[in-house]
Parts: sequence; C-alpha cells; structure tokens
Amino acid sequence: MNARFHTLSGGIAASLLIPVLGVNSVFFWASSVLIDGDHYLDYLYRNRLKDFSVKRMFDFHGHLFRNGQRQNFLGLNIMHTVEALLLVYGLSALTGWLWLKAVLWGMLFHMLVDVIYLYVRGRLFRRALSVIEYAIRWRRMKRQGLQPELPYTSTLQLMFGTPQGQVGESDHQD
Repeated sequence: MNARFHTLSGGIAASLLIPVLGVNSVFFWASSVLIDGDHYLDYLYRNRLKDFSVKRMFDFHGHLFRNGQRQNFLGLNIMHTVEALLLVYGLSALTGWLWLKAVLWGMLFHMLVDVIYLYVRGRLFRRALSVIEYAIRWRRMKRQGLQPELPYTSTLQLMFGTPQGQVGESDHQD
C-alpha cells in the first residue's frame, strides 16, 4: 500500500476522531503514517547500510511486493508486529497518556488497513505479524530447502547490479 493512501486514510480517520481525541488525533494520524518507517529500516538492514535513498527504498519494497507471491517470500516489518503493539500498549497503560493511546490506535488502524489490503491480494501470510513467528517460519522455510533471503538479495542485485546487492560508493547518488 502506498504512503499517499495511508496519509489520506489516516487523516480522514483522525479527523473523525477529533470529537473523542481532540488535539491528540494528530498523534493518531502521525502514527498511522509513520509506522511505515520500519520499511526504511528494513531496506537499510537488507542493503547493509550502504544506501540511504528513500526513493530506492520505495523501489525496493515495490519490487518485493510485485514478486511477493513466491513460496520463499517472508516479510517482517518490526513496527507492524504484536511485540511493537504490546510495547506501545504497555507504555500507554502505565502512563495513562491519551496521546500515547492515540498512537496505539493509529498503529492498529494502519495495520487493519494493511491486513485488508494484503488479504484482498492473497498475500496475507507473506508478512509475519510477530518477531517470534518470523523466526519460526524463517527456520522452517530453510529446513524445507527454500531460500527466504533470496527475494531480498535478488532485488538488491537487480537494483544495483552487484552481488548480494552490495552498494558501492558511486551508487549513493539520489
């Protein structure tokens, strides 16, 4: 799902929540959009911190999504996990801060929209919703002879034309 859609749908939902959340609805909106920052972190991790381009991050994830039907694909977006939600929930419960509760609800809204989007496209189970689930499924895929790292490395190789997607100094132009 593209950032524009999340920005717009989160903005509409936040506007509707103004009577309940007041000014804190801005935290709902911001978290419903900024939760996707983990896609950038994933890109940095996969390219071993060799390329910081936001444009290429979008290209990388777009290519992965287009080819995400393959049996050996498994994605993890750390802020889209049960563990991240539990952390934010725990902090909001401990503090009682309304703005932090709005952040939690914004994250949940975003994830609901993502789950619907992935389900409609037949890709619901291509993203792990827990770090523990990811580790278990990744290991199981490896035992079955699949290469779950291959979609990532081949995408980087396609983008940069180098083995394992290793980016050279001259490749850092935006």
